Parts: sequence; C-alpha cells; structure tokens
Amino acid sequence: MKLNESEIQTYVDIWMAMKSYLNPKEKDTACEKFLDIINENVCDLSETADEWVGYDGTLDKVLREVYIDSDSYEDYDSDDEDKW
Repeated sequence: MKLNESEIQTYVDIWMAMKSYLNPKEKDTACEKFLDIINENVCDLSETADEWVGYDGTLDKVLREVYIDSDSYEDYDSDDEDKW
C-alpha cells in the first residue's frame, strides 16, 4: 500500500510528538521500532522509504540504514543529527 503525502505527514507528526519524550540515547532504537510497526502494518517501507525522507533527521537516518539501498540516497539532503 502506498501512502499519500498527508498520510505520511500524519505518521511523521506522531513520531515527532513521541520523540520529544525520548531520551536522546533511545531515539534511534525507538525510531527503528516505530518504522518497523509501520512497515509491518501500514506499508512496505522498502518500496516507499524515499517518500519519507526529508521530514526528520532521525527518520532519515533509520530509513537510510534499514530501508533504502545505500547507493540510492547519496542525493538526499538532510541533517544527520537532530539538534535537541
């Protein structure tokens, strides 16, 4: 299933709301779990991950590490680390 931009934005908003309550050391692991749940229950992120890039640095990092082929994301611009 492919999500439209507003649906992706809703999930990003959920992530951003949760992220503010996380210990900085836990945010990467929490993001991986969050995206795993989306991947298992909502849409196949290995096919749609590029549509999720650009909303948040932590999401971008995990998407690139887990769901996007490393050769295909060199052109994306994103902050590697969030400032919290």
